[in-house]
Amino acid sequence: MTMASSNTPIPVDDGFNEYESAVKRQKSTTSKVWDEMTKLDCENKNELKAQCNHCKTIFSPKSSSGTSHLRRHLNSYLKKVNKDITQYTIAIQPSPEGVPSIKNYKFDADECRKAISTFLVCGKHSFRTVEEPAFRYMMRIASPNFKNISRHIAARDVLMYYAKERDRVKEELAKAPGLICLTSDNWNSEHTNDEYICVTAHWVDKDWKLQKRIIRFRALFPPYDGLNISDELVLCLSQWGIDKKIFSITLDNASYNDVMVSSILCDGAFFQVRCCAHILNLIVKAGLELADDVVGKIRNGIRYIKKSRIRRKRFYDVADKSFHLNVTKKLRQDVCVRWNSTYLMLESSLYYKDMLDYWGQRDKDYQIFALSNEEWRNVVILCKFLKVFYDVTCIFSGSNYPTANLYFRGVWKVHKVLLDTVKGPYSFLTPMVKQMQEKFNKYWAEYSLILSCAAILDPRYKLNYVQYCFNTIYGVHASDFVETILSNLRLLFDEYVKKSKSTSSFLGGSCNVSDKNPVDSGLDEHNDNSADFGGYFDESDDYKQYLNESSTRSEKSQLDIYLEEPELELNSQIDVLDYWSKSSVRYNELSLLARDLLAIPISTVASESAFSMGKKVITPLRSSLKPKTVQAVVCLDDWMRAKGFSAEIGCKKDNEDDDDDEDDEDDDDVSSVAF
Repeated sequence: MTMASSNTPIPVDDGFNEYESAVKRQKSTTSKVWDEMTKLDCENKNELKAQCNHCKTIFSPKSSSGTSHLRRHLNSYLKKVNKDITQYTIAIQPSPEGVPSIKNYKFDADECRKAISTFLVCGKHSFRTVEEPAFRYMMRIASPNFKNISRHIAARDVLMYYAKERDRVKEELAKAPGLICLTSDNWNSEHTNDEYICVTAHWVDKDWKLQKRIIRFRALFPPYDGLNISDELVLCLSQWGIDKKIFSITLDNASYNDVMVSSILCDGAFFQVRCCAHILNLIVKAGLELADDVVGKIRNGIRYIKKSRIRRKRFYDVADKSFHLNVTKKLRQDVCVRWNSTYLMLESSLYYKDMLDYWGQRDKDYQIFALSNEEWRNVVILCKFLKVFYDVTCIFSGSNYPTANLYFRGVWKVHKVLLDTVKGPYSFLTPMVKQMQEKFNKYWAEYSLILSCAAILDPRYKLNYVQYCFNTIYGVHASDFVETILSNLRLLFDEYVKKSKSTSSFLGGSCNVSDKNPVDSGLDEHNDNSADFGGYFDESDDYKQYLNESSTRSEKSQLDIYLEEPELELNSQIDVLDYWSKSSVRYNELSLLARDLLAIPISTVASESAFSMGKKVITPLRSSLKPKTVQAVVCLDDWMRAKGFSAEIGCKKDNEDDDDDEDDEDDDDVSSVAF
């Protein structure tokens, strides 16, 4: 028994290089002439004969030319074939004159296979779909030239497609003009019990558009502790070539994340941001636990009405005809793990308040869930109180627009409403609010410095708004908090100024251009009568440096000029990235800092949304998928969404009155939500 050579490479399942085998296998495919030729068996197995599918001519092998003679035959034969209108197709895009043009149809097998991969990935379809008789019938009707493929080939095509797109995304990250921010979260698959890590990269591109891409969706190996996760993250950043370009990382409040961050950020290389949406969730859930009586009655009452289809239909019929309510707005049931669904449930119950009271008078079984007038008043107050948290959560959970600049205002609103409510007249809210204040102080007793700096770089807020907010909270001590934030912002800005000057000096040093004034050069060469008072020491250069430093000290920095300009309207709807894009000429160094600060995501929603995708990929029928295939499908789906693919084929959700569909409506569209 012989041992394998020590030089034999060991395949590494590292979540990155394992896809190369699919690409290499794809490169070894046979010539396209075999789409039009049939291989014939020969007595000599080393020989190969081919028969043309069109003219049935048989060709013997030519070792010197490979398949070139076969290709020449096909080209010459196809030219002789008479063309008729069936060989043409109407172009999808109209001609410049606006009239659809007729062009020659050419079947592209590679593009067809790529389209099938897109169909499988974006639709979360099983690879076995390509072997189903109905699918093959559809493809045969759509394109008679298409050759059926197996599920193994379909899976290999997806891996190859992923590897190519991965290289393109890697190039995008390398060309990112600023630094890159990360979000990361973990998820456990209930069907495979595997622990997955999802890492998403966020950055602002050269056109000042916010970009995000999932760069890792990989199964972890136990133990699932902070050190193991940190090793996985470091490996991921190294493979993508962005380990020197990271500005911040946003994580939830899991204990293993603290261990992971401490092992990575030992030299303070970048900033850690805690997921604000997760903190808000903890704050509100702590309070709602004490308001479960009235909430429980509403929850059970709605469940009772919706339990019977006949009862539900009768309820909405009476609401429409007798109370003239818009019954397209349904009663909502909440989900115990999502407090925002509880708020939506309370909001919908208030809309149907009169109808629910009417129903309680006529249905004896529902009377145990009916609310008194006092309880309804408490629901109105509670709903108004929770609306602040709901709106802030919606804003914080966005991933298609900058959120770093919105952090300060959102946290201040939560802080202010807690302080005002605990002093207010509503005694039934006091125990709940005190519980919420404890959670708030645990996580947000000190506002995040880096995110508060981002608020100052929002032209609607600047320094005056930060001062106003702190004055309402801390009174005479507000100046201490403001000064701390401003000093940190100045330190950051100074670093970017140094970085910009070092880059400029490097570019300038590569040019053979003298900085010396030509007039001064002439004086140096021809003035022989100049007096030398210093001997070996010439103070002229030192004096010039002193003048330059003095003028620099007296000049205002770009940050000072920006802060002195008046703010924009507080509630104006602006694209903050567009503002800095237009201001980058005036504030070229400050805009570099703004680009990186505004790219920081304040929640891990971008990574958590991938877990919803993962649940659709890893189903009971697909629980045997390899982790590398899962990563390829999830990442490809995300990258195609970034291309706008889902927007082109997306369809509107049906608003049906089903038990589950009502509560699955999209609650996360916050484009119209404002503070």
